[in-house]
Amino acid sequence: MSALKGSAMYVAESGLQNGRALVFLHGWAAHGGYFAPQIAAFGARYRILLPDLPGHRHSPAAPADLTIPYLADQLHVMFNAHDLHEAVLVGWSMGAMVAFDYITRYGSASLAGLVIEDMTPRIVNDREWQFGIRNGFDQAQSETAMQMMRTDWESYAHNALPHLFARDSRIDPALVRWIGEEMARNDGAAMATLWQSMAQQDYRWLLPQLELPVLILHGNESQLYEPAVSQWLAANIAGAQRRCLDGAGHSPHLEMPDTYNAALRDFLDRL
Repeated sequence: MSALKGSAMYVAESGLQNGRALVFLHGWAAHGGYFAPQIAAFGARYRILLPDLPGHRHSPAAPADLTIPYLADQLHVMFNAHDLHEAVLVGWSMGAMVAFDYITRYGSASLAGLVIEDMTPRIVNDREWQFGIRNGFDQAQSETAMQMMRTDWESYAHNALPHLFARDSRIDPALVRWIGEEMARNDGAAMATLWQSMAQQDYRWLLPQLELPVLILHGNESQLYEPAVSQWLAANIAGAQRRCLDGAGHSPHLEMPDTYNAALRDFLDRL
């Protein structure tokens, strides 16, 4: 793991150095280590880059700096530092939002493909938009959640943990404990500030303009997003492939790594 010159972000790199680059962008309150099952599956053929996005794990940042555009800027620094071309961005949850912002600000010329894992272009619902977080999660609920993050992050993280998986998930309990410990290590103020930025973003306008291959991966039993969200994405991204993974929740790359990896491998083979 190493720091990038001119960047506030750390990145772990492994796999085939001269292979196509796969850049895995983790979700909110997570880090690059959550993609360990993908390192083993793709390292023999691909160059794997696992950034800890600013504010997470090995990339501490002042809470005031934490916005989705700032994270996208740091991703751009990483692309330049590693001279990445024809890379594939795999964005899980918030990571997909960072990918959207990166494309908005820097274009997709350096990309060969985009994977959107269980995410929406806008997390907050209102009268005109019902494809955000489940159960009509709106701006008022978002404000309440941020207050809880700032007041008692440990309790908030503990309560949020089960929602990362399907209700009847068979994920290894030891892995669940590890994820819970890793989540609790985050700074509540930093997470609240970043959440506020996420709640302000709206990339619906971008999706019909995407001009690269896109794979949409959705856990059919996600506790955060209805299957209708991925259906909306597929309907609004020209040529997008959609795979709904039965039995998986919000984190299919951890819950069903073999099935997830097979879907990702099929997408990569078609590029």
